[in-house]
Amino acid sequence: MIIKVEPAEMFMYRVIMISNLETPDLEDQEIRDYMDAQELEPRYRSEGDFEGRHSESIQFGGCYLGKHLGEINLIQQKYIEQEIVTYEINRHLGASDRPVEIPEEKREGALAELMKNFYTDSAFKEMDDGKFQVELDGEAVREAARSLLAD
Repeated sequence: MIIKVEPAEMFMYRVIMISNLETPDLEDQEIRDYMDAQELEPRYRSEGDFEGRHSESIQFGGCYLGKHLGEINLIQQKYIEQEIVTYEINRHLGASDRPVEIPEEKREGALAELMKNFYTDSAFKEMDDGKFQVELDGEAVREAARSLLAD
């Protein structure tokens, strides 16, 4: 989901959320569920083309969403972190003279188990510029994968 914040009239702002209807992002449904649970109704809703994809656009007043923007941000952040850690796990599985090949039929379950072990606060290291990067021990990732495959 793309979230755009734009200025509106008289010191106000609007929030536009754009979802790709053809290939939704992983967090889209959780964000929709959150908005439904909070009974948040958009001011405008439309479907159309956005960057070449069939998309839905919903617009809210910024004051109306208020504190909910923080919660929606946390939902997005969680999914982005998971994508980055999954990428790093996959990278480490192959980055060795003894790579670990996970059979396709076991891949989803194995990655879910590896995420339980490696998607932790300690996986994120703060850099000098205040940004974060993922740092996983490649050998620990491979050993955990080998252990899962041996079961």
